[in-house]
Amino acid sequence: MKLNNTEIFKLFNDKGIFHLYHSNTVRTARTFIEQGGLLSRGAVESMGLEQTLQSSDGIDKIFNVWNDIFLDTVDLHAYFNRQNLYGPILFKLSTRFLNENEFNIWITKSNPIHWNQNMADEEKYFSSVQELSDNWDNYQRQKKMITIKNNSSPILMEYVEEIIIDDPGVMNPQTGLIFFNQAIKDLRESLKSNPPLRNRFRLRTCNGGCYCRDNYLRQLIIPELNRLFL
Repeated sequence: MKLNNTEIFKLFNDKGIFHLYHSNTVRTARTFIEQGGLLSRGAVESMGLEQTLQSSDGIDKIFNVWNDIFLDTVDLHAYFNRQNLYGPILFKLSTRFLNENEFNIWITKSNPIHWNQNMADEEKYFSSVQELSDNWDNYQRQKKMITIKNNSSPILMEYVEEIIIDDPGVMNPQTGLIFFNQAIKDLRESLKSNPPLRNRFRLRTCNGGCYCRDNYLRQLIIPELNRLFL
């Protein structure tokens, strides 16, 4: 259910939303950097590039969102005071792209992982910007995801203002590998193909109430940290 880009931009401005966010793993973020733009998972696959497996991949294919790019209206790490479940690299984009391009944008009412095959499109997506505006407070922020449909080539990197990276503060006790240090090393290698992005990186600074460090240390096993950071 395609929505008018300019109307979305105006609504977001009225809501004080001037940035959108996309989080991912280090490996997938490296592909974005090297290709010069964000890509859908389907596009990465069809181009034969590297990306990290996600638990939602099968569902994405079933519900025809495999070729879509997902953006959030808020930095979910800061919003929930915990790490983003999709990865430690966050691309922070200006909403200006909505006013300067005409993308095929649909906005979800919930995460596709909660959909079922009996649901109509009207149950999955907002049918108009007016419906989104009228029901803004009836849907949690993380459920309202901006999806750019049918992406097949790198886009939006010129609108990325910051690339924020988590430092989990965790070392692999078996190998001595420090996950943050290795992530930085790998990202620097990718930046050789896109040097201007170097100035957009910053380290995430959490407030005192954030649980990300504790979660990285106590809740995530080494294979999961490998998936996120390597």
